[in-house]
Order: sequence, then C-alpha cells, then structure tokens
Amino acid sequence: MTTATATSRRGGGRQNYIDWLRNLGILFLFPYHTARVFNDDASFYVKGEVNTFSTVLVQLSYWFMPLLFLLAGSASFYALKRRSAGRYVSERASRLLVPLLFGVLVIVPPQAYYALRFHRGYEGSYAAFLWRYFTDFSDWSEYEGGVSPAHLWFILFLFLISAALVQPMLALARRGYTPRWLRRPLPALLPVALLTALSYLPEVGGKNIFVFAAYFMLGFLIATDDSIMDMVERWRPMFLALAVCGAAGVLLLGGQETLPATAVRDLACWTALLSMLGYGRRHLNGGSKAVTYCNEAAFPMYVLHQTFLVAAGFYVLQHAEAGPLSYVLIMIVSFALSLITYEIMRRWGLTRFILGLGRQKPSAVVGSGSAGGAVRPS
Repeated sequence: MTTATATSRRGGGRQNYIDWLRNLGILFLFPYHTARVFNDDASFYVKGEVNTFSTVLVQLSYWFMPLLFLLAGSASFYALKRRSAGRYVSERASRLLVPLLFGVLVIVPPQAYYALRFHRGYEGSYAAFLWRYFTDFSDWSEYEGGVSPAHLWFILFLFLISAALVQPMLALARRGYTPRWLRRPLPALLPVALLTALSYLPEVGGKNIFVFAAYFMLGFLIATDDSIMDMVERWRPMFLALAVCGAAGVLLLGGQETLPATAVRDLACWTALLSMLGYGRRHLNGGSKAVTYCNEAAFPMYVLHQTFLVAAGFYVLQHAEAGPLSYVLIMIVSFALSLITYEIMRRWGLTRFILGLGRQKPSAVVGSGSAGGAVRPS
C-alpha cells in the first residue's frame, strides 16, 4: 500500500454523508416530537388523542438520538486532526454551553408554562409563572411545569462527553489507531453487548450518559479508517435486514425492560445506525448549497424547535379536530416558526453567538461552498 493510499484510508477528509445524516436526524425531531403529543405515553407537555401511528413511530425512534451522538463522535475525529485538546474543549464550551444557558433561561420556560396550563389549568400570567418557575425547586416533573433542561439535555451531555473523552480521542488519533475488528461485519456487531451492559448503569434525568458516550466513541472509531466504512457500505443490506428484524422484535416485546428486550433494542439500534451510515455513504455523499445551509441551521433548529412545537400543540389541540390534520398542523407550524426565528437570529453577531454559531456573518458561511466549512457545534 502506498503512503497516499494509507493516508486516505486512515480517516481522510470529512465526508458529506455525515452532514446529510445529521441534518436529516435533526429534521426528524419534528415528526417525532409531534408524535409524542399523540402516542400512548401520558408524559409530555401537551397530549392529544392517542393514535396508533404516533405510538408506533415513537416506539421505533430509539435510533435517532444515538445517531446524533454517533455522528458527533465522527465529527470530533476530524476536528481533533486540526485542534489541540484545549482548543477543542474551549470551542465546545462556547458553541454548546452558551446556547444551553440561553435555552434554559429563555427557550425552555415557555414549554413548562404551556404544560402547567394544559395539565393543571394554570391561569396566571407568564411573568408570575416565571417567578414561580425559577424559585420553586420542589417539583422537577418537567411535563407538568417543573424546572428542567427539557430537550437541551442533549447539549449538556454532548459537552460533558466531549470534554471527558477528548484526551483518549486525541491520544488515539495521534497514534493512528484504528480498530481492525470493525472492518469485518460480524465483529462489528460486538458493541451490542457493551451497549446492553452500559444500559444498566445509573441514569441522569432518565437518560443514560454512559450509553450515549459509547455511541459517541463508536462514531469516533468508525471515522479513523475508511476501510471500516467500506465494510459498512458493502454490508449495508445485511445491517438493514437485522435492523428490520430488530424493529419487529421491539414492537413485539412492547417496551419491556428485561435483559433480552434490552439486547434486542440495542441490536436494532446499532444495526439501524450501521445501515444508515452505509446507505448514506452510498447515496448522500454529494455536496450542495442546501446541505451547506442546513449544516449551520440544524443546531439552532434543535435548540428552538420544541418550544414552538409545544405552543403549537397547545393551541391546535384546542381548535382542531383530532386526527391527521392536528398532527400535520403542529409539525408544519413548529417547523416554520423555528426556521423563521433562526433566519432572524442568524443575521446578527450577538444572536449568532447565543445560538452557538460564532459571530461570522451568514454570507461568509453560506458562501463557503463546502459542507466542511460550515460552523457546526459537534
């Protein structure tokens, strides 16, 4: 193998399919969180009439948050090729912790306000609610008006995981390490055992940071060698078949928390991610102005979306009949309001900084002509 070939195989340039998959994962938040309004789980900020479509969609959406952590890990491999550990962590602090603080203070409270109105019939003013919200720490039930980071838990976890793993990642990157076992399809299924074992560790706020850290690290390891993705792309039909069988198993087991049920869910999730990577690499590796735009918009849309979705759900459920129309209205209205708000906020340095985008002007970002040139927090 020539030196040039070896270099290209050991984690060459960042691939566009990573950006495509991340953007599609963020976009999926809108149908997913809309389904949370109508699924058979009573816990959400506002709840409509239960329907089978929403219930099944939520049950089969175990893959999308692991996908975001996996892709963040892959992105970190490329980031650490050009950054020291200190610079990497400081960039993550500004691009993650600033939006987190802004979100906790400004974006999240309206969700709790509408939840309190919906579930408990609260009739006070929003100002009075805010005083209560920020001074009463006796009830952390986020879906009924309590203090919570809400959907921004992802940002907090992402920062903590990135900071905790930066030194091991940097050491592996400098050594040129790549896991050879990931180059073969059957050994590539071994992480399922690790994920299942980690799922029994203590959770934080109902979320298992150890499992998400494992997905993050797996994403980093996959990015270390192009031959791993060669294998994933080649065997993508097998991974897809396993993912479909796993999804059927998840539905049949109906949310059980037994060891076999957990293993089936982890197998379904991991093989779904591998199949997405394989098909994404085959079909989504082209660049375009659309993907460049979405690279910058995705993270702010994540920060903004749920407040608009909860508010839209609160009012739509009061005025629209139950059925597909309510679902579509909530999803479309929340998407449109999130996009409009992003378009407004991305045009000024201060609001860009608040959203974790840096102070670079939008024209400079969009005009870069490369998905790799867009600002991304992961």
